[in-house]
Amino acid sequence: MGNIICRGKNLGKKVLGGKQLGNKMGSLMTKHSKHMKEKKQVGDIDPNFVCHFCHEQVHLEHSFNIKGCAHFYCQECIVKFIVSNLQNNVTCIMCPIPGCSGLLDPEYCRPILPNEVFDLWGTALCESLLDTEHAVDSTFTCDFCVEQIELTDSFNIKGCAHFYCQECIVRFIVSKLQDNVTSVTCPDQGCPGVLDLEYCRPILPYDVFHRWGKALCESVVMGPQKKYLFCPFNACSTLLIDEEPEDTKQAQCPHCKGVFCAKCKVPWHTEFNCDMFQKLRDKGEDQQLEELAKNKNWRRCPSCKYYVERRDGCSYIKCRCGYAFCYNCGVRASLTSHTRHCPSCHK
Repeated sequence: MGNIICRGKNLGKKVLGGKQLGNKMGSLMTKHSKHMKEKKQVGDIDPNFVCHFCHEQVHLEHSFNIKGCAHFYCQECIVKFIVSNLQNNVTCIMCPIPGCSGLLDPEYCRPILPNEVFDLWGTALCESLLDTEHAVDSTFTCDFCVEQIELTDSFNIKGCAHFYCQECIVRFIVSKLQDNVTSVTCPDQGCPGVLDLEYCRPILPYDVFHRWGKALCESVVMGPQKKYLFCPFNACSTLLIDEEPEDTKQAQCPHCKGVFCAKCKVPWHTEFNCDMFQKLRDKGEDQQLEELAKNKNWRRCPSCKYYVERRDGCSYIKCRCGYAFCYNCGVRASLTSHTRHCPSCHK
């Protein structure tokens, strides 16, 4: 990132994460990266990783990403690493990898810190502010908005090395919800990183959090088994449980008493069977109307194109627009006379 981040004062004690430890950690991270690349090539993504502090197998849910870089360790080791630095009077704590611009700050680490460690760190930082030698240039360029952003406003993607500014992550999530996507993954194509509701909660506006939660609930109940459906009448829209046999079509909402088609999930269609209705629905409302007019033997006024229906009587029809025509052949007729048979089609 090119950021210059100071390490604070060293009062003569050996700081954990120094050059020796850093070189060893760098070597181990290189081996780990190579191993992960080989696993990814064969499509086998292991949800566990080896923490290069304690060398234990740890699930990714218990990992902790270093802000501003690609390195991560288990949460317990990060806490021990922070405590060790504080014991050596280091308050601006960097990533253990030498030369890396990653940074650990109290607010970012607060979810995993014991209260006494968090308070100790906060006190030490307040004291260090009195020394102007500890100026920090802690910014990065967000790959979404291409703006210079403070690291404190960054947001790491869970389970991967990518991070962006918080505002762009919120916009990204909103765009996915608009596309009816509830399982949001890292914006980097092919990356196994994920964004889940609880993980993103600290940066989400209330309405976005509520909307995402509702969408997740609906995706569960409206899953492949299709045992749930909503009443198709807009004034009702009650969530219903489909307990009827699979061949049941006509159903009634117990709340609004509206009759609807359980197969097509629309108000009951009396003019078409389900197969015909679904075909016409795909073609649009105009095609549905034309097919209905054909079944009902409706005629279209040659003048205003409005559909009319003859219930009884002769073939003489006068539309509401004033145009008179033969209901059978559509030829224009006298405005005043009714004839038993049309002079044109003789019907």
